[in-house]
Amino acid sequence: MEISSPRRIMCVTAPDSDMLSFLKDLTGATPPAPHSDSSVAGLSHALSISTPYYSATVPIWIDEISSLSAWRTDYLSPAAGEVLSALGAWVYVFRAPLSQEQAQTVRDTMRAIRQVVDEQQDLGEWDGVSLAVRLGRGETGRVGEAEEWDEWCSAEGFEFVDVGVDDRPGKRNAFGEKVGVERVREALEANDWDGEDVGAGLDSALLGEEDGEDGNNDEGEWHTSFAAEEAEMGLELAGLEAAIVGGAGDDDDDDDADQAAQVEELERMMSKLQGVRDTAAGMPEEQRKRFAAKAVNDLMKSP
Repeated sequence: MEISSPRRIMCVTAPDSDMLSFLKDLTGATPPAPHSDSSVAGLSHALSISTPYYSATVPIWIDEISSLSAWRTDYLSPAAGEVLSALGAWVYVFRAPLSQEQAQTVRDTMRAIRQVVDEQQDLGEWDGVSLAVRLGRGETGRVGEAEEWDEWCSAEGFEFVDVGVDDRPGKRNAFGEKVGVERVREALEANDWDGEDVGAGLDSALLGEEDGEDGNNDEGEWHTSFAAEEAEMGLELAGLEAAIVGGAGDDDDDDDADQAAQVEELERMMSKLQGVRDTAAGMPEEQRKRFAAKAVNDLMKSP
């Protein structure tokens, strides 16, 4: 099966981490050159995957964390919802720490990424991959043994992969598992990449290019994205209203209480529908769609 619209890989790193060398080893292709200031933030690459079950060219988005607090704030903002919904994997790449302070920064970064992943899960069920990749500096002076890092990463929801020390092609650990870059690729190949093309239009936005006409989420697109859910809700309300009007000629003594309750229910549902519209108005398009569909579905099922 050819996956034509795969989810994306988000590769996150700190400055001067050798991210591009890692991506070259992972993909077998040379990534784009860094910006003039040596930053890799906003660059993109791709990983070609071919297994007996599927093939896909998975886009890789590269981000660089120069300020952890600012990065976390940006990714936890509502505006990041559309980006998060397009991701199928998080890969945090870091140089092996040479001091306890560096090690703590790595752990704080993993914790921040986990907060963002949790936010991503709140937007909808997410079954992606989270990898923490330590790039080797040689054995001298490294903080933490692999077993310790494995425990730290696992506590934050990441699989730990050691790369660049003793991960020659074909090498396996004591359990017969692949190691190094080959393990990273294996973990990504085992992921489910198929899904809606929620990342359309985001690739150019993340590269800093101006939005085209298709990238503008104007009021017209909001009405389009909400139309199906609103139409379904409208049918339900119309049926309720028809029942009220249709019962007007029945025995008033028996139906007054029923009709009063139905009128109250109609007003309640209309008020909640308007609340859904108001709440979702500032969300990115894809997030609005999911929010509207869920809210309307919950509203129609509510007593």
